[in-house]
Amino acid sequence: MNENELYPSLIEKLQKDFSLAKDSLPAVNDIADIRKHLINRVTELMSKDYERFLGSMYRIDVSESKVSEILRSKDRTTIPERFADLIIERQLLRVKTQMLYRSGKL
Repeated sequence: MNENELYPSLIEKLQKDFSLAKDSLPAVNDIADIRKHLINRVTELMSKDYERFLGSMYRIDVSESKVSEILRSKDRTTIPERFADLIIERQLLRVKTQMLYRSGKL
């Protein structure tokens, strides 16, 4: 299972869990573009609707300790980037697990 096979499912999960418009995420084969777009969405949610942001983090089952660690970070400028990386990591894990389950390997 290579990364390019995972991107369509990753994008679908991000759209659902972060209320993104269907065509708002970039091409499925460029994780850097996906990350950049997600950073913008995290920044927007954190500043405009923090409760919704936290709800989204809870819904995708991101570790509460990791969220707290990022929020306590001394470098406040990297918080959206760190959250985006954490979200992508968690969503990719969910996608891989679902694919393995569907294929009968789990």
